[in-house]
Amino acid sequence: MHLSHRRMAIFSVTGCTAWVLSVASLLLHESVLAQVPESGGGQSSEVTMGTLPLIPSASAIGTPGATTPNSSGGPNQSNRWFEPRITIQHTVTSNARLNSAGHSDHVTEVMPGFSLMRDTARVKGFVDYTLRASHYARGTDSDKIWHSLNARGTVEAVEDRLYVDMDGTIGLQAVSAFGPIGNSAANSNMAETSNFRISPYLKGDLSGGINYEARYGIREIRSDAAINSDATVHDWLLQLGRKPVGQAFGWILDATQQNINYSNSRNIESTAFRGRLIYLATLQLRLIGIAGFESTNQRLPTKESHDIVGLGFDWRPSDKSKLFVERQSRYFGSAYNVNLEHRLARAVWRYTDRKDVTVGTAAQSGSTGSLFDLLDGYYTQIEPSPIRRIQLVQAELARMGLPADMQVFPDFLSSSSKLQRQQQLSLALLGRRSTLTFALSRSDARQMDGALRLGDDFQNNQRIRQRGWNIMFAHRLSPNSTINAAFGDARSIGSTLGWEARTRTLLIGWNTRIAPRTSLGLQLRRVLSDGNMSQYDESAVMGLITHRF
Repeated sequence: MHLSHRRMAIFSVTGCTAWVLSVASLLLHESVLAQVPESGGGQSSEVTMGTLPLIPSASAIGTPGATTPNSSGGPNQSNRWFEPRITIQHTVTSNARLNSAGHSDHVTEVMPGFSLMRDTARVKGFVDYTLRASHYARGTDSDKIWHSLNARGTVEAVEDRLYVDMDGTIGLQAVSAFGPIGNSAANSNMAETSNFRISPYLKGDLSGGINYEARYGIREIRSDAAINSDATVHDWLLQLGRKPVGQAFGWILDATQQNINYSNSRNIESTAFRGRLIYLATLQLRLIGIAGFESTNQRLPTKESHDIVGLGFDWRPSDKSKLFVERQSRYFGSAYNVNLEHRLARAVWRYTDRKDVTVGTAAQSGSTGSLFDLLDGYYTQIEPSPIRRIQLVQAELARMGLPADMQVFPDFLSSSSKLQRQQQLSLALLGRRSTLTFALSRSDARQMDGALRLGDDFQNNQRIRQRGWNIMFAHRLSPNSTINAAFGDARSIGSTLGWEARTRTLLIGWNTRIAPRTSLGLQLRRVLSDGNMSQYDESAVMGLITHRF
């Protein structure tokens, strides 16, 4: 939600609870975080205050057991890590509102924030939060305050029995696929969207090698876009299964129930029962057969039932390569999930292809960002812990001056469920001093109930296709300085004649560390948008300074 600086930010009750519990869980049993002197080079089991996490040098990558000191000269990663920071950013832009009028302005932003991580036997999680306050010197927009949050955690409340998963995100998301693209408060096409979830669950083992899981989850999705629906999602899961350990066959039985309550649309109820038979063909290959049935009112106000039939396999020929494929016959047609990943000594390839029904309000909220996800897959060979790996990837991206949350094209808000197919092919090459990434994406979406008229893009289009690509390059000039560049092209095409937009973006940046905990950056930006629905251009120069405490 964009907020005037005179007003207070109001979060949903569940959202606030999830965020507070995330922070509290990470600090469980630790009321005081011990400080560690920067000058020391030793090891410590306590938290490192304000010290960047360990970043492997190029020579250490792919070398088992190799370690290097971090950029601040402090100790290695610990199980508890907290780092506050503040960034001051000033932008001179030729088009603050990103429209055809082209009003220039000077925008100053103050962005305090912090990162928090814990990885222990009972608590695993992280929180990264930034508050952004912006001031427009020439009054192209009122002063704004908005938030950026990415949090995720798991608490083992009762040993080996009761767990609680929590996650939350807050960020700007495009209202329309055909409007201006840019994370600026003055951009009328961007809305602040929050997505919070709490999910307690029981899991354990029964006799005969059978395991069970019983889970409930509540997710609240809110947006400050007036024309779009908010949503509350309730999920129930009951699952029994036996893994194919020491035998050729395994099985999984699950029952699921989902209720989606939209603020501006009709409520959705879905129930499904599935059985999976798993055959261990080899130690590297598992074959999967799926059968079941489901009942839902996604497409019509009254419920319809449909059988579920599917096949799949999970092939992992080595610890560097994996391929998962699953296809099911569902009430809307074919649903599938393909995930291919291959890692080399200094490269990672990834291809994903997914078609399924999504809660339209925030379809991409579960993703940290395409670049982040790609590097996360690469660093799996260095750091197996997902929580520690988040810390590692964030530090590497900051060191190279690359944006963790850059998408080829941002997803857009919709007020009801949509059937969406998303494909992405990505590549990252990591050299001794340079990093090159490439991503190619395509999306095809349509509203599940075509009779609804809710004021979003689907009111005028039965189908919306998006495609695009981007390429990013970063080069380390010295131990303290890097240069980077990015170029991308994104298109959105509606089924109605004339609904089309294309945006091309060029970024060139330079980053340097001017003190052990202070960095300085400069960025040049050029944006050109054409098409029938959105025509504008922008040139901007941005300078920023960040201090980590």
